[in-house]
Amino acid sequence: MRLQLFSLIVALCAFSTLDLSTVQAQTAARKEIPPPDTMTVTTKDGVIIHGTYFGSNLGKKAIPVIMLPGWERSQKDLTGLALAMQKEGLAVVTVDLRGHGASKSIQGPGGQITEIDLDRIRSNDFDTFVTQDLEAVKGFLMQENNKGNLNIEMLTIIGCDFSATAALNFAAQDWSWPILPSIKQGQDVKGLVLISPPKTFKGFNANRALQTPVLKNELSLMIIAGEGDRTSFSDAKRIFSTIDKIRQKNVTDPKDRTVFFAAKPTALEGTDLLVDPRTNCLKDILFFTKVHLAELQANDPWTDRTTPLQ
Repeated sequence: MRLQLFSLIVALCAFSTLDLSTVQAQTAARKEIPPPDTMTVTTKDGVIIHGTYFGSNLGKKAIPVIMLPGWERSQKDLTGLALAMQKEGLAVVTVDLRGHGASKSIQGPGGQITEIDLDRIRSNDFDTFVTQDLEAVKGFLMQENNKGNLNIEMLTIIGCDFSATAALNFAAQDWSWPILPSIKQGQDVKGLVLISPPKTFKGFNANRALQTPVLKNELSLMIIAGEGDRTSFSDAKRIFSTIDKIRQKNVTDPKDRTVFFAAKPTALEGTDLLVDPRTNCLKDILFFTKVHLAELQANDPWTDRTTPLQ
């Protein structure tokens, strides 16, 4: 009897210890998720870019995501979705590109501040979204990589309407840097999620980018569009078909697919399509990042990308 009682006490103590350790581990995991933090970066041409950083608790295994709202929209529209993605372990930064949201100031010579008028942006100005704004945001994420907070070599960009075009062009630029013997300059963008990507937007297009080898043959893409808007759906489907037709020649197993299309039964497009809970774009994004891209992560382990100049 005493032996049975002793065994029962030991079992209860073990259960209590295990249960307590489990609770403590779960609590610690929750505490590890950092609160959202505002961030600013200044581009080489003096534009102050504003955003919000939703850090991950996965450290060097975290997939970083740059999430961009559509034309005349603010990164604040993406907060709810970014928080949901952060809870899933993604390191997300939402960004106001120049002329949008809070990113409307440019610092000139002598510190003089002027305002950016979005209505004055012309087709030849759109390249600055790519060469200046996104390059500066990537620099911020590179610093987070070197702190061990994410893996920059799994960089994913989500863009809506015009910013989907900017994402395509930035991916092409990121893969165009020459390979140096001791310093890795680019080739970090591994995935694009394009929401209602247009064929052209105010003269801004990704025709040249779509002809680059990495976009034609390799880079993982997911395109999401609403069936109810004929024009945007047709444009998105055309971009998908152009890439998918080339990719399918080399795909024998469906598991090896690298380009995906999600048609949504709605007339919503762009930012509205992305954030509306009824469209459940979160499910598509999590499949693309945590399932598809995660399988590729073994090929791109974390490395310290600090350069001698830093």
